[in-house]
Amino acid sequence: MSDSYTAPLDDSLFILERVIRWDRLFDLPAYRHADSDLAGTVLTEGAKFCEQVLGPINAIGDEQGSVLQAGRVKTPDGFREAYREFTAAGWPGLDMPEEYGGQQLPLTVQVAFAEMMNGACLSFAMLPLMLRAGSRLLIDHADEELKQRVVPKLVSGEWGATICITEAQAGSDVGRIRTLARPEADGSYRLSGTKIFITYGDQDFTEQIIHLVLARTPDAPPGTRGISLFLVPGILFDSGQTNGVRVERLEKKMGLKASPTCVLNLEDATGYRIGEQNRGLNAMFTMVNLMRLEVSVQGPAIGAAATAKALEYARERPQGGPPDAGAVRIMEHADVRRMLLIMHCRNMAMRALVFEAASNLDIAQNGTDEDERRRALQLAEYLLPVCKACGSEAGFEVASMAVQVFGGHGYITESGVEQYVRDVRVAAIYEGTNGIQALDLVTRKLLRDQGARFWILADRITATLAGTGTAEQTAQIHQATQTGLAVLERSTQFVLQLAGEGRQRDMEFIAKDYCQLTGLVAGAWMWLRIARAGADADQDDLLSHGNCARFYAEYLMPEMHALAHRINIDFNGSD
Repeated sequence: MSDSYTAPLDDSLFILERVIRWDRLFDLPAYRHADSDLAGTVLTEGAKFCEQVLGPINAIGDEQGSVLQAGRVKTPDGFREAYREFTAAGWPGLDMPEEYGGQQLPLTVQVAFAEMMNGACLSFAMLPLMLRAGSRLLIDHADEELKQRVVPKLVSGEWGATICITEAQAGSDVGRIRTLARPEADGSYRLSGTKIFITYGDQDFTEQIIHLVLARTPDAPPGTRGISLFLVPGILFDSGQTNGVRVERLEKKMGLKASPTCVLNLEDATGYRIGEQNRGLNAMFTMVNLMRLEVSVQGPAIGAAATAKALEYARERPQGGPPDAGAVRIMEHADVRRMLLIMHCRNMAMRALVFEAASNLDIAQNGTDEDERRRALQLAEYLLPVCKACGSEAGFEVASMAVQVFGGHGYITESGVEQYVRDVRVAAIYEGTNGIQALDLVTRKLLRDQGARFWILADRITATLAGTGTAEQTAQIHQATQTGLAVLERSTQFVLQLAGEGRQRDMEFIAKDYCQLTGLVAGAWMWLRIARAGADADQDDLLSHGNCARFYAEYLMPEMHALAHRINIDFNGSD
């Protein structure tokens, strides 16, 4: 079973078609060359690729890992061949602009494909993430000559890309980076320094790797105000000679062992500045939404893969039952059914929320009404830290629960589920730790514009409540969502009150709980929409939409009261 992967295609298409209503995206001018039928076909083929090509190399990659040989990275068996198939089919350019060789489908389609790719082999999916992030960064900030030279190569997958930010003394505290970029007479720069935690800093898929590096010029001011962005090719463009970029070592990690995490030394490496001097961090911020969205989907991706395996095992594994009769399938045991319900409910809620954020980014980027675009961007910006933090934590919880369903067989490698726990754990750390996501939500997204972003979310939930009846199918989740929104609104007003009183530390202390409360209530909003859209679902199935909506409402939503209590505690010692 360890190399099997079942893509969540049916669940994803249901959410895209009947909950998110992705057909409206294809009415936008940027996407009129396609339609939802074409997008559905694309995802169906994507599911086959992930199941048949990526799924079988996941366990191999974990067992072998990437290794450093003679200064170059060697990836595990099957990874190079999988990458060739990936690029030959045009998958790297799914949502990239047509002018650079992409197919220019909605970001929402790309995210649905990314979920399947991450679920099949998270280590492999890390490189396409770098390709897309690098392409978007260059499209937004590079000069035209450099864009035309580099971006089509990234979009096709012919070249690789990395994002080089972190240094040993500067993790999340980016303002402390020391890598130096000295200007040359010809307009280029010479970069020297060491970058750590560089995903696919080297690989054996592509000859050329484009490193996008944050560094300082000699006269730069201290802190984040003195950071510039540079493009450093692994192979010099004109001469074809090796540039001054060297892999010092590969990190030994808890998971993602096939994805090489490199320590890179830059030794007078030739680079080219991207954008304005001392504005490099601002340039990087333009892809925050993209990177955060891509990492957000990793939790549901691993969660879906783990749930599929646990469900299959529970339906097949005989254990327990009356002593005078044959053993029953563990699916019949109440505790196993409880775990499967938690796993599926958490996962579907977060998948739908990530797709909701993606569709709003599509509208924000390509909508025709200015006010609609503004509101869509504000809503997406509010949801993304919630998606990243709550999605990654749900993914880890679900993967751990899958091990529990398997019992002792889950703890050994043969089942393939313990790898999910190790691989997904880092999703709560990189692309901004979940604590940083919570701080971003409370101290930036909530407080900016007097809470306008939150009230857009509240208005959307209120509209769904008003448009949903209280039939048996939706009664419990309707009431839970309504109660949850009221609790969230009161908690939001309390956070705003803390801000008005200048109680910054108190706001920071409760940020994590506020983020979790927002994710829980937003998940109820998603399940309300799922239950409304799936009123004709088979109610005899344990994981039917109606059954799961009720379970989310009655079993999971009471967590909101504990979260709200924590948020409203007076930290001087009284309630």
